[in-house]
Amino acid sequence: MSVVVPHIIKFDSVDSTNALLKELAQKGANEGTVVVATTQHAGRGRGGRIWHSPEGGLYFSLLLKSYPNRRPTDMALLAGAVMAQTVKHFCPQPCLVGVKWPNDCLLEGKKVGGVLCEAIDHGDSAALIIGVGININTPLSELEPFMGRPFGATSLREGCGGKCFELESILERFLKVFFEHYPKYLEEGFLFLQTLWERECLFIGKNVELRNTGTTEESKDNAGGVRGTFLGIDEQGAIVLSDSCGNRRSYVTGEMTCCW
Repeated sequence: MSVVVPHIIKFDSVDSTNALLKELAQKGANEGTVVVATTQHAGRGRGGRIWHSPEGGLYFSLLLKSYPNRRPTDMALLAGAVMAQTVKHFCPQPCLVGVKWPNDCLLEGKKVGGVLCEAIDHGDSAALIIGVGININTPLSELEPFMGRPFGATSLREGCGGKCFELESILERFLKVFFEHYPKYLEEGFLFLQTLWERECLFIGKNVELRNTGTTEESKDNAGGVRGTFLGIDEQGAIVLSDSCGNRRSYVTGEMTCCW
């Protein structure tokens, strides 16, 4: 695999970095193109949720054009692990940083960032857009509407005692780490990614609750939620829980709402 050299394009304000990069990809943008915006008006997260994108956050999307015929969810897991490693790099010790399944990043138990991956049509080859949003210097007042959600919301600045950070330095670090891990994933397969992700996970061995779940055996929703001990992820990237009787079950969808 040839080395991918990121090409960064900056914008003051866009509707969505993912949507804009999709347009650029359809016009022939090269692999490694990165669209960065100061703010987004229509940023999106998982499940069609709005990703609030005020000034102070880091919002960008990365294009992979030579992406092989593998699962986009793999790249979401990879990007989530890389985000956790990046945030951890800039945090003073002993800040608690890690991933929450499937690809959220938590700082001191609160959500600081997330990932949205989208496969796109690109002729005969597969292409993928990885969208990343991280609350860096985001004012606490902008995050207050989200405090009541499971795991709440925070920013890197809030979690690090009010320190301001250079967004460019954080972006550069993320891309550096991502393109160190990506070739290893292509060469070694999912086992490499599984090991990397589980190393950054905060919940293995803990009791958790999932809502709106779907199992690998059945796709119907379970709005009532399930509880169990978090064992890790399986070869599909699904979360694996063990119930009180020791029975293991995998869930391909769901929202973690509680940990104790």
